[in-house]
Amino acid sequence: MNDGIVAVHYTIDIQKTKNCGNATVGIDKGYTEVFMDSDGVEYGEGLGKILTKKSDQLKYKYQKRNKLKAIINKKPHKKQNIIDNNLGRKKLNRQANKTKSQVQDIIYQATHKLVDKANFIAAEDLTSPIAGKRFGKNVSRRLGAKTKGVIATALDTVSRLRYSSVILVNSAYTSFIPSRYGVLMGKRNGDSFNCFDGVVLQADENAARNVLARLHDPEIDRFTSFQKVKSILLERTERHRLGLLNLDSSCNLSRLSTESELPKNV
Repeated sequence: MNDGIVAVHYTIDIQKTKNCGNATVGIDKGYTEVFMDSDGVEYGEGLGKILTKKSDQLKYKYQKRNKLKAIINKKPHKKQNIIDNNLGRKKLNRQANKTKSQVQDIIYQATHKLVDKANFIAAEDLTSPIAGKRFGKNVSRRLGAKTKGVIATALDTVSRLRYSSVILVNSAYTSFIPSRYGVLMGKRNGDSFNCFDGVVLQADENAARNVLARLHDPEIDRFTSFQKVKSILLERTERHRLGLLNLDSSCNLSRLSTESELPKNV
C-alpha cells in the first residue's frame, strides 16, 4: 500500500541466455551519461538532465519548506493551516516515483547496450566512496547514493542475466592520470584531461582507459589503499621523469589487446 495504491509484487522465472558481446572494456561512471567506455562510447545519454532538473527542483522546494517551518516557529497559530496545505508529501512522492522510474529506465537500457558489446567489464566499486573523487558538491548532490546504487545493481543484474562478467577494480586516481602514460602528470578540466605533453583527452574516456588498465596492473589490486596507490604512481612518475619507465609494458596497459584475453584477476 502506497498513497492509497495497492501494489502486488511477485517473482517470475527468467531464462538466462549467453547473448553478451565479446569485447573487454573499462567503464567510467559519468553524470551527463550513465557510462563512458574505454573506446569512447557513451551509454545512457540524458541522465544528467533528469537528475539536475529533479535535484534542483527539490532543493528549491525544501528551501521554501524550511521558510514555512520558520514561520510555524514564530507564529504557532498558523501551524495547522500550513501543515494541512503546504507540507504534504503526496505530490512529492508521486514526482519522486516518476523520476525514479525514468532514471531506472535510462540506466538499465544503458547497461544492456553495454553488455551487447562486452563480455568482460572493468568497473570501479560504485558503492564505496573514493578519496579525491572528482565530483563537486552540486554534482554529488544530484547524482546521489541512490542513483549510484541503481547503477551498481543494474550492472550486477544484467551481467548475471546475460553471462557477462563485471570485474571491480581499484579506481583510486584513475581520473587524475593520463591513460597514455599512467603517471601523476596532467590535469582534468571539466570534460577534458590536459596531458603534460599538450595532448588533450576526453576526461571520462581517459578514466575508463585507466580503469581497464587496472585489470592487468601487477602492483595495484582492488583492495590496495589509495595511499599505497598514490605512492606507486609517484614512483612511476619519478621513473618517467628519469626516462626509466617502459610505457609499453608497465604503465600503459590499456593499449593491450584484451578482447580475447581473460583478465588476470577474474
